Amino acid sequence: MVAHQDRWLTAQQAAAEMNTTSAEICRLLSLGRLSGYKQKQAGRPGNGQWLIDPKSIVDEKRRSANRTRLPRKTSPQRLVDADVAASKRERLTRTRRARRRSG
Repeated sequence: MVAHQDRWLTAQQAAAEMNTTSAEICRLLSLGRLSGYKQKQAGRPGNGQWLIDPKSIVDEKRRSANRTRLPRKTSPQRLVDADVAASKRERLTRTRRARRRSG
């Protein structure tokens, strides 16, 4: 579903376009990641409907695509820590096995 630039989308329509839930759309609105306004409904005080700008949806899709594409950089220290943890785990396993055999 492609957003038309001349019409604003409801939260449900935006959720369908972004493949997420309307609750997530409301969260993005509250964070300021999506822009929109609340349309009052005549005769229904307290009830309104969020309308979201399609351009902000395109921008958010672009931002989320950039976040998922970037690979996580692994520091050399993290690799060393992983090796140390693995050797400690192996040493602990050997100790436990030795105790079981001797006991």
